[in-house]
Amino acid sequence: MQDLNTPISREGTCSEKYELRQALFGSDEVLPMWVADMDLPTPDFILQALKERLEHPILGYSITPDSVYQAIIDWQSQHDYRVTKSQIVFTHNVANGFFMAVEAFSEPGETVLVQTPVYPPFLKAPKQNGRRLVEAPLQLDSGHYQIDFDAFEKTVEEQQVKLFLFCHPQNPSGRVWQGAELERLADICLRHGVTIVSDEIHSDLVYAGNRHIPMASLSERVANITVTLNSPGKTFNLGGLQIGYALIANPDLKAAYLKVCDAVSIHELNLFAMFALQAAYSKQGQNWRNRLLGHFEANINQLERFFGDYLPQVRVMRPQASYLVWLDFRELFDDHQQLKKWLVEHAKLGLNDGESFAGKSGDGQGFMRINLAVSKPVLQQALNQLKAAVDVLHPS
Repeated sequence: MQDLNTPISREGTCSEKYELRQALFGSDEVLPMWVADMDLPTPDFILQALKERLEHPILGYSITPDSVYQAIIDWQSQHDYRVTKSQIVFTHNVANGFFMAVEAFSEPGETVLVQTPVYPPFLKAPKQNGRRLVEAPLQLDSGHYQIDFDAFEKTVEEQQVKLFLFCHPQNPSGRVWQGAELERLADICLRHGVTIVSDEIHSDLVYAGNRHIPMASLSERVANITVTLNSPGKTFNLGGLQIGYALIANPDLKAAYLKVCDAVSIHELNLFAMFALQAAYSKQGQNWRNRLLGHFEANINQLERFFGDYLPQVRVMRPQASYLVWLDFRELFDDHQQLKKWLVEHAKLGLNDGESFAGKSGDGQGFMRINLAVSKPVLQQALNQLKAAVDVLHPS
């Protein structure tokens, strides 16, 4: 079993997180804790599966075996979600999946709804496909985001919403939506003829005391209007292999989605994605996931202690899922640009800018997202750099 606490250099590996430091932060010296992949090793049993396939000297065209479909079916059953082979459609990744969903389930000029703050591609997909983007901002209450259902339904009615892009669990906050909340959202969408595309890529990284409920698992009626998008990419650090899939129970929705897939000739996973998925969605994968969650919780606890001791003005939104933490700096900085400058120049940290999650609502000002999928020494380095930056704010 691999060591999660020995730092691994990613220099020279074409890592997006490291190669884009100069372009995004104006410095190659920042410690990058932004893009949502891990600075932790991909599990050894997945690497072994890839190495074994590489022992064969031909990497030609391939078809997807039944074992890949069965791995997805078995894995989703952990969430009491019954999936059949006929419902599975492959994509290159989840973001690619909802870009195609916008094209499949709405027409140019029609309205697509998102809840802000949200993963930035949710904001880009409707606009780049010529749709009208509308927002139903989440409400921050007692340290967690809540849904204003009246405002949500009013937006659906007044803006004639056709498609709802749903982040479940929520990114950037790590909020796990509860059954009653899902039921209310689904009821609104059913009554108003809205198709739901549910991004559930963080669903396997849910902490104890919380439970992920797939939107499509609520009932047959809800499944009939829902397209679920998922991937082992986040849980097993496989982002570079471009693995994604959609689960679509409604034959008409599936036909519309396949029409878009056909238009851009997306039909199968790549060869290594297939082998990686099968290895990930296994008993070994379950054990790895459980170990990983323990590592992340320890990192989250350490981050909370640091801010409690040195920067109590910063509110740490403890995630119920994922290794991403949403930080509220608004009591410390009333100018977002000054916050960004302080983090880069003094803390020497590269974090996700909260404004990129906010859309028109502006709710991202004063917020940053930090990625804690790192070894303990790297986290300690980040906290040491933050402590030095605190001394700049409050010189003795």
